[in-house]
Amino acid sequence: MLGLSPAAARWWRERGEPLVLAALAALALSLPPLALLELVAPHQAARAALALAWAAGILLSLRLPGLLRREGRRVAALAAILAATLAGALSIGLATPQARAADGLTFKSAPRISQSSFVAILQRAGSPAAPEADSLYTTITSYGLDPAVALAFFQHESSFCLAGACANGNLHNWGMLRRPVKADRSAGIVGGFVRYASWQDGVSDWCELILFRYVNRGLETVEKVIPIYAPSSDNNVPSAYINTIRRVVAAWSGRRFEPAADLHTYTGSLDQALVSETFGSAGITYHPNWAFHTYMLDQARAGRPLGAPMDDSRVITVGGKRFAVQVFAQDTLYTPIADEESDTDWTDVRRLSELLTTP
Repeated sequence: MLGLSPAAARWWRERGEPLVLAALAALALSLPPLALLELVAPHQAARAALALAWAAGILLSLRLPGLLRREGRRVAALAAILAATLAGALSIGLATPQARAADGLTFKSAPRISQSSFVAILQRAGSPAAPEADSLYTTITSYGLDPAVALAFFQHESSFCLAGACANGNLHNWGMLRRPVKADRSAGIVGGFVRYASWQDGVSDWCELILFRYVNRGLETVEKVIPIYAPSSDNNVPSAYINTIRRVVAAWSGRRFEPAADLHTYTGSLDQALVSETFGSAGITYHPNWAFHTYMLDQARAGRPLGAPMDDSRVITVGGKRFAVQVFAQDTLYTPIADEESDTDWTDVRRLSELLTTP
C-alpha cells in the first residue's frame, strides 16, 4: 500500500484506518447538534463537513491502487473521473451567469448570525430592544428573513434605537417606517415616524414590509431595496447605506467584506458625494441630516475643517450628565443631552478645542 512495509500496511488496515474512520464519524455526527445548540455557526458547520468529506476521500484514495489492479476497473475509473470533471465544469459554467445576475446580499436566507450573537450585540449596545432580543430573533426567522440583515438595518436607522427620533420618541420602530404596514399595530405618528406599542409590533411590521413590498415582488437583495427604501431624495446616500449593511453583516457572520458593485454612483452634489466617500473610507455612514455631520460640513465651508471621522457617534456620561460625542481627525464634537432626551437641542454642537481654550 503506497510503498508501506507489510507490517506497516497490516497495522494501518487493522488499527490505523479504523481509528481514523471512527474519529471522522464522531466529528461528522457532532456537527448537527453543535449547529442546533449554536455552538458553531451554520456556515462553519458546512465548511467542517466539507473538510471531513475531503479527509474521507483521501482515505479512499489510499485503497485505490489495490482496487484498480484489473485493467477494466482502471478504464471505468478513468471514465468516471472524466465524466465527473466535465459535468462539474459544465455546471459551474452554466451557474456563473445566474450567480452574477443574482449577486447581492439577500434578505431571505438561513440565519447568518446565531441567536446568542444577536442577543449579545443588542445587550452590549444597551439597546432598549435587548430585553426582548430572543423573541425578536424568533419573529424575524419565522418570516424566513436573515436576522443579521434585519439587525444591520436597526443599527443603521437608529443605532439600535439609541439615537434620533426612535430614542427621543420611544418609537419601538425597527426600521424607522413612516407608515405602518398594518394599521392596528400603529400607536400614532410622532415626528413623521410610526410609534409602535411594542418591539414585537415594530419588528413584525418591518418584516412584512420587506417581505411583501420588496422580496415577493422580485427585489430580493439589499442592493435592490435600499435605493427605494432609503432614496437619496430623502437625504440618504443609498450606496453608503448598502456598503454599511454589507460590512456589518460580514463582520457579524465571520465573512470577508466585499463591497457591492457600482457602489460609488451619486445623483446629488459633488460635495455631498465627496463627504460620503470621506466617511465611507473610515467605515462610517454619512447622514446629511444628522447634526454632527451637518456641522462638520458647515465648518469645512467656513475654513475650520474637522478632518475625517474616526468613529461613529456615541453617548458618554460625565459627572452624571450625558453627552453625544463623535471624534474627528482634527477635533471632537459633543452635544449635551437633556435630562429628558426629547428636550435635547441637537443643533447645539460644540467642539473640544473650544472647551479647552475657554477660561
